Amino acid sequence: MKTPTSYVTEAFLAGKTLVYGHRGSRAYAPMNTIPSFELAIKQGAQGIELDVQLSADRELVIIHDFTVDGTTDGSGAVKDLLFAELRELNAAAKFTPMETPLHGLIPHYPFTMIPTLEEVFSLVKDCGLQDFIVNVEIKAPYCNEDGSEGSDADNGIEAIVADCIDRYEMDRNVIISSFNPPTLKRFKAIKPAIPVGFLVEEASPAYTTALTAQWLPEKAGVTGHEAWHPRYSMVNSELVAQKREQGRMTQVWTMNDTELARKLKAWGVTGLITDMPDRIIAALN
Repeated sequence: MKTPTSYVTEAFLAGKTLVYGHRGSRAYAPMNTIPSFELAIKQGAQGIELDVQLSADRELVIIHDFTVDGTTDGSGAVKDLLFAELRELNAAAKFTPMETPLHGLIPHYPFTMIPTLEEVFSLVKDCGLQDFIVNVEIKAPYCNEDGSEGSDADNGIEAIVADCIDRYEMDRNVIISSFNPPTLKRFKAIKPAIPVGFLVEEASPAYTTALTAQWLPEKAGVTGHEAWHPRYSMVNSELVAQKREQGRMTQVWTMNDTELARKLKAWGVTGLITDMPDRIIAALN
C-alpha cells in the first residue's frame, strides 16, 4: 500500500503558502502552552510550530530552552528534571504580551502547565483539524562542523517522537525539524515517509557547512530532507526557486512583518512561522 502524502507536501506541490503559529500564538499567550496552541487554531493558523525535549524520566515535553529558567518559575535543565517536577512549574510565569492589541492588558496570566506532545496531538485530533500541520522541532545541541555531536545528543528522542506520532496517527500531519543534522538522519531512519526540515541560521555550524557546499544537504549531514527552515532574513527569491527545483520547500521563521510576508508568498515560500498568526493571515488574504 502506498503511503499517503503528508499535508505539508500537498501544500508545497499545490503552491500554497501556510501560516504556522510560532510556539502557538506567542505574541498573545505563553509560548509552547496549550492556551497558545488553542489561540493559534482559533486565529486560523494552518499549523503550529513547537519544541520538544525529553524530561529526566523520558517524557516528551514542550519547551523551547534547554533550561526552564527563561519561561517558568523554576530553574534547572529540562533533561535533569522529572516530568512531575516540570508539571509543577508555571509555564506562564515570565509571559509578557508583545506589541499587539493585548500589550499592557494582561497583567497576570493564569497558571499554565508545560504540555506534552501527546496533549498537543490530542488537541489537534479533538478539534477535528484533518489537514492541520504540527511542525515538531526536536531540540538538540548544535553539532560541530564535521557533523560530530556531544555525548548526550543521541538520547533516543527520535524513536519516542515516532512512537507518539504512530499512536495518534499523525503521520500526515507532522513535519520534523531540527538544527542538528544527525537528529534528522536518525528520525528519517525510523520514519522515512514523514518530511523533515533542516533548520538553519547564520550562527549554526551546520549552516556554514551547507553554505560552502552550495546548500548540498549531503555535505551538511542531511540526506533526504524535504524542506529547509531558514531565518527569514536569509531568504531571497533565487534561493526559494533553487530549493523548489530540488523538490524542497522553504518555510521561514520568525515572520511578523506583513509586507515582507506578502513578498515571501509571491516568491513561493511554503510556510511562514509567525508569532502573530492573525496578522499574517489577514495580510495574505
